[in-house]
Amino acid sequence: MTTLAERRKELLDSMMKEAVYEGAVAVLTRHGLSGTTMDRVAAESGMAKGSLYNCFRSKQELLEFVHDRAIAPLRAAIDEVVDGPLNAAEKLTAIVRLWREYLVEHQAVFEFLINDVAAKQRLRDTELTARASAIRQIGAIIRQGIQEGTFRPVDADAAAQMLISAAIGMVEQEFATGERRTVDDAVESLTGIFLYGLAAPPVAQAASL
Repeated sequence: MTTLAERRKELLDSMMKEAVYEGAVAVLTRHGLSGTTMDRVAAESGMAKGSLYNCFRSKQELLEFVHDRAIAPLRAAIDEVVDGPLNAAEKLTAIVRLWREYLVEHQAVFEFLINDVAAKQRLRDTELTARASAIRQIGAIIRQGIQEGTFRPVDADAAAQMLISAAIGMVEQEFATGERRTVDDAVESLTGIFLYGLAAPPVAQAASL
């Protein structure tokens, strides 16, 4: 049984890590990885540098914490959709919408994670692990659609990788150009092409001849 002292410690640890996350995001998005120091993060988080080092031994550990903390709520929300009652096409649409809405809500941290070259290099293995998890989630939905008879038989994991790569590529292009799609436009573009392809319906093709 958890004691009152243990619950208090867990609460304090949670509050401290939330403060560190918010402080680290503020410093990283303001100065980039190269300009981020443990001193700056500690000051922004309102704690002593020694206390910060008690939790994170290096800037690398801190960066990995920020990455994992940024995507954890999204991953949990996607798990709920995967395990939910919707059909496969509805699940894919719901997940793409979750991606885009979460991106808008947390734009600063994701813009840093995508655009900061040094951070991307340091997070390469972490990103590969996160992408593998996302491929498993989307692949499970595609296999569901195949079983439902609404998707044609395909390599589910390869198709999942294509969708994830397309979603990330769209965001990278938007961050690079500064031109943002609305959530509805992004969802319609990604799911429309992924679910229905580029071919026009036979009636539309005949009418154009």
